[in-house]
Amino acid sequence: MNPNPAESVSVTYDAETGEYTATFDPDALDASIAVIEATAAIRREEPERHAPLFEVIDPDALDRICDRSSNDDTFVEFSYLDHRVRVRSGGHISVVPKSTD
Repeated sequence: MNPNPAESVSVTYDAETGEYTATFDPDALDASIAVIEATAAIRREEPERHAPLFEVIDPDALDRICDRSSNDDTFVEFSYLDHRVRVRSGGHISVVPKSTD
């Protein structure tokens, strides 16, 4: 695995939809680490300041489900740090702030 995961996660923002999209190389980085790095980049905070991911989802299960060898239509969706996070196999993450309506 890459010793510097932040360099393996690329995050973009779509102002029209309010959605962040992160991509990562699933051969170099586990999905669980990519989620942590993406949300840290979005929130502009160090990952250590966040609630542990394991409080909302089993990181090992997330990694297995989103493994590169999985079907490209496979995804897992969950809430984390007041955001809706969707992780797709193949290295794609979408993050949308939860609505305050």
